Amino acid sequence: MLSEEQITALRQQVASAIADELTRANISFDQFTELSASVEVEFREGPIDGSSVDPRPLSGLTISRVIDLTKVISPGSNTPPTHGEDSIATADNQNVEPTSGVIVPLSRSHTFVTPHDTPNQVLNHKGKNSTVDENIDTSDGEDDGNNSRMAISSLRPSRGGIPVVEDDTRRQMQVVDENFPKRRKAETVGYAMKPSSLDKLIIGIWEQLHSGANVDPAQILGEFISPPLLGDTTSPSQDMTGLSLSTELDNISLLGRQFNDTTVLCRKVTQASRTCRSIEVIVQARWVEHFDAYVEHLKVNDPKTSITRHRKTAAVESSSNFGWSEKELRNKMAIWRGYKEIKDAGGWAALVFAGMGIYRFCKYRIGFDNESMQRLRNLRPALEVAADTMNPNWRRLLSIVGEPPERVYSGHPHDWVVCLDGSPPIQLRKTYLQWDPYFEYKHIEESVIDQATWGCDDPRWKSSSEALTRVSSLFVCQDCSSEQSDDPKLNCCYCFPSLFGCATLTPPPVQVFRTPDGRNNGLMALCAFERGAPVGEFVGLITKGLQDVDVMENIVGSTKYQIWQGRQGNFTRFVNHSCNANAQYQRFTWLDTQRIILVSKGIEAGSEITVDYSDQYWKGLDKKCRKCHHGA
Repeated sequence: MLSEEQITALRQQVASAIADELTRANISFDQFTELSASVEVEFREGPIDGSSVDPRPLSGLTISRVIDLTKVISPGSNTPPTHGEDSIATADNQNVEPTSGVIVPLSRSHTFVTPHDTPNQVLNHKGKNSTVDENIDTSDGEDDGNNSRMAISSLRPSRGGIPVVEDDTRRQMQVVDENFPKRRKAETVGYAMKPSSLDKLIIGIWEQLHSGANVDPAQILGEFISPPLLGDTTSPSQDMTGLSLSTELDNISLLGRQFNDTTVLCRKVTQASRTCRSIEVIVQARWVEHFDAYVEHLKVNDPKTSITRHRKTAAVESSSNFGWSEKELRNKMAIWRGYKEIKDAGGWAALVFAGMGIYRFCKYRIGFDNESMQRLRNLRPALEVAADTMNPNWRRLLSIVGEPPERVYSGHPHDWVVCLDGSPPIQLRKTYLQWDPYFEYKHIEESVIDQATWGCDDPRWKSSSEALTRVSSLFVCQDCSSEQSDDPKLNCCYCFPSLFGCATLTPPPVQVFRTPDGRNNGLMALCAFERGAPVGEFVGLITKGLQDVDVMENIVGSTKYQIWQGRQGNFTRFVNHSCNANAQYQRFTWLDTQRIILVSKGIEAGSEITVDYSDQYWKGLDKKCRKCHHGA
C-alpha cells in the first residue's frame, strides 16, 4: 500500500508526463468544442536507462481511462485544480445530505459524490480511492466558469464535469447502487415452514394460467383433423454407411425436418391431453351436482324413505352404468366431490387451470375447511380476470356442461384491479379518475422514445469499449462477457433469460390489486420469485426534463434521461415504495442499450412487490413515508 507521500509524488509525476505529451502534440484546441483524451497505462518491469534489455511488460496490469478535456479548452477554466484539506469522510454505503446538489450514481460500482461548501473537495471512502466516470457533463449542460475539478484517483487529476441534479428533484426515482441479490445459502434449521396443500394448489393454478397453455378445444382438436405429421420417411436409426455426400446431406436435412415435425406433434398431443384433463374434471364435478339433484328428486317423490337409502339407490344405478363396483364408485365420487367444492368456491377457472395437483388435493382432502374455501372465494374474481384476459377462449370448455362460453373480462390482464376481499374487479381507469378525469393508460412491452425530445436517437445506448475491436457482429454482455443476441440460437448471455434472448416470453405472474390502506393500487406476486430473479423491465416513455411527476431518472455517459409511465408503460408502474423492500431496480445492458430491471430480493407468493424509491424521490415533497425514514 502506498503512503500519502508516495501517492502525491505519483500523482504529480504521471500528471506532469501526460501534460507534457499533450503539449508536444501541438494540437490546436480552439477548433474543438468537445475533446477527450484516451490514456492507456501499461506497467513494465526493468530499467529504462537506455540499456539493451527492454523492460518486460507485466501481464494483467493495464489501465485505460478517457479524460474529458472540454473544460480545459473552454474559456473560464483557467483556475488550476486544488485539493481541499478538509476531505469528506463517509462510511461505506452512507449518503451525505447535499446542500447544493447531489451526484447521480453512474453504475453499480460507482459511489455517491456530494459537493458541499468547498466544491473542490475530494471524497475519501475509508481510505479507498473512489472513481467516477470522467466522460460526463453537468446535468443542465451549462458552465458557470467556476466549476472546479477534483482529483479522483491516485494516477491523474480529473478534468471532467460531474452531473449534478438540482435541488428540485421531487418524485424522481433513481436506481440505488446495491449489491445484486444473490441466492441465499441453504441454512440448516431444525424446522422450516412449508407451503400448505392449499398454497400449493393455488400456486399451481397461477403457474398454469401464466404458462401460455392453450385450452381452446376447437383449435386443439381441429389440429388433429389435418394429415398426420409423420409419414413413411427414413428412420433416424437407418444405416447411412456408404452413402454419397449429397445423399448424406439430404438425410441430415430429412432428420431435421422429422425432429421438428415430431416436436410439433408432441406439443399438440401434450396440449390436447391437458385440455382433455380439464374437460374430464369439469364433467366429473358437474356429474356430482346431477347426482345430488337426483337424490333430492328421489327424496321428494318418496319422503318416507331415508336419504341414505336414496343415495344407495342412485349409487347402484350409477355403478351399473359405469360398469364399476360400488366401492370403486364411492372412491371416485369422493375425489369428484372435491372437484365440485373447489368449483363452488373458486369458480370454474380454478378447476380448469388447477393442473395435476388437484387430484392429490382432493384425494387426501387436506385443507378442506371453511377458512380454505373462503380464501378460494376471495380469489375467484382474480382467477377469472387472469383466465379471461390471457386465455380468451377457455370458457368454450364450459359449453360441454351447459355454461355460457362468453368471457366476462376483456382487455389487458392489468386493465383490471382486483380486490383482496373478493369484491368485483375495478377497471384500472376508474381508480385514477379522481385525480385525472381523462386518464388513459396503454400497456407496452418495449420503451418508446420521445421523438420530440430525442429524435431518432436512443439515449440509453452506451458504446462498448470493445465495439471497435469486436471481431464478430454480436454484442458482448458487460456482466458475464458472453455474446448477446435476440436470436436464441446465437445468444449465450443468461443473466436474465426470461426477459432477453429467450425463445418464448411468458407473462410474469403478477397482478394489480387494490391496497386496503389507502395507497390506491399495488402489485402482487402470484408466485414466488427467488433472489436475483427478474420480475420485469421498467418500460415507458423515454424523455427528459419532466418535473413534479413520478419518473425513473438515469444517466448514460453524459446523457441524462427519464422514463415516464404516466400514459404508457407496464406493470412496474404499480410497484409501491418500502424501505424494507423485497425488490430493487438494477441496471443491465442488452445489445449496448441500458435497461432498468426489477429484480427480486426474495419475493414470496401472495406478497406485495415493493422497492425503495431512493432518497431523491422524497426530497422536497410535502409528504413522507409512514413506515420508514424518508420524509420531507
